[in-house]
Amino acid sequence: MSAVGFPRRVIERIVQGGGAKGRARRYVLAGIAGTAAIWILVVAYLVLTPKSYTSSFTLVLPGTGAGSTVNIDNLGQANTTSTSAFSSPDMSPTENYRKIILSHRVLWAAANILGAPEPSLPKPRIELAEQTKLIIVSLTGPTAEIARQRSEAFEKGFLDTLDALRADEIAARDKTTDAVIDGYRKSLDQARERLIAHQVKSGLVSLEQYNGIVASVEHLREQLQDIDARLAQATAGVNGLTHILGTDADAANLAMVLRADPMFQTALDQMAKDDAEIAGLTGTRGDENARLKDLRAERASIQARLTARSIELTGQKRADILKSADLSLRDERARLFERLVGQVADREALQGMRDKLQAQIEETHQRVVALAQDASHLDDLKHDVQVADTVFSSGLARMGTSKADFFASYPLVQTLEAPGLPDRPSSPKKLLALAGAVGATFFLILALGMIWLRTHLLAKLLSVEPTRRTAPAGPWAQFV
Repeated sequence: MSAVGFPRRVIERIVQGGGAKGRARRYVLAGIAGTAAIWILVVAYLVLTPKSYTSSFTLVLPGTGAGSTVNIDNLGQANTTSTSAFSSPDMSPTENYRKIILSHRVLWAAANILGAPEPSLPKPRIELAEQTKLIIVSLTGPTAEIARQRSEAFEKGFLDTLDALRADEIAARDKTTDAVIDGYRKSLDQARERLIAHQVKSGLVSLEQYNGIVASVEHLREQLQDIDARLAQATAGVNGLTHILGTDADAANLAMVLRADPMFQTALDQMAKDDAEIAGLTGTRGDENARLKDLRAERASIQARLTARSIELTGQKRADILKSADLSLRDERARLFERLVGQVADREALQGMRDKLQAQIEETHQRVVALAQDASHLDDLKHDVQVADTVFSSGLARMGTSKADFFASYPLVQTLEAPGLPDRPSSPKKLLALAGAVGATFFLILALGMIWLRTHLLAKLLSVEPTRRTAPAGPWAQFV
């Protein structure tokens, strides 16, 4: 007998037995052995498996985006828009966060928080709830408190990792934008320097100043037109009075000056009296009359004094000075002389104003022509400064709004349920093990019963009478 054949014959003997009773015994033994094996494995699982506790926390991701607009008066506008993290069909933020939670970086951060070696921490179990934005993270531990501590450490490590990633992103973005902002600032400074240099060189500060100079030319021309009208009116009045009085304005002016002097008027009155007396004596007495001679001598003396006084007052020596003085003795003509002198003075004043305005107009017009090119260049420089300032301010606004969008690449995540303290172990699962053992036992018995009744069932299905076999067809025929 070979070494392989001996155990086989022993098993066949034990299983086959003999007769119908032997077949029933074989099925009973098989059922008992199978059931014992099942329950032994269940008991071993419940006894030998160490207790394990599970603590979990739930994260939720808001799905809406955010947008903001910054308007800078007279400069520009900066817009920033943060779309929803779930708007792209090519990327799932929940799946992205699942990978981050399972990463070595989060595991290392949790180990540092716990002060434990990294290999001692288990990998978290992550569940992504269907049709939701929830992430359920579970961690196990030998005790309930350790499981909760591990769960809290993983939660904090994950959130700290997200903050670090966001900070790294903003730092990298700022590094590139700082160079751009510096370029904008340099362009603005250069534009301002060119503008200031041009203002110092030309003396033109703004276009409003140049427009004011142009407007002043027009205003001066309007004033000149008004002065011309008034001057024409004064000239017409002077000419009319000169024609009426039969004298010129200078003579009228001299007469007014002499009439205003008391000494001259006293001497003039005395000479008039002497003339009257001489006229009276000349008709009644001869030329050799002593009184007549005295009066003529006195008149000559008075005339000499009048001539000297007139020269002293007017600074002029004119042959008709006494005639003008005579004319000024009449009140009506005196008023006309006063009016003539007044209008002459007004005419001279208006003429002086006209000459001054004409000189100002010429000077201002020349300045306008000289500053025309400078004003045009000033406008270009101011436009350059405004454009550079707008670009610089908009760049700063964009940089500020981009910093405000802290959750652009890594969406905001919130803790919906904090890690809790489990009240019962999650492993071994007694109810599940017992239910599995009962189910396995039931299916074992059901299988043995189906095998026992297979001949009758087949015959009934095929409507064939079962026949008793006289001899086994093989070594396992009685077993099967």
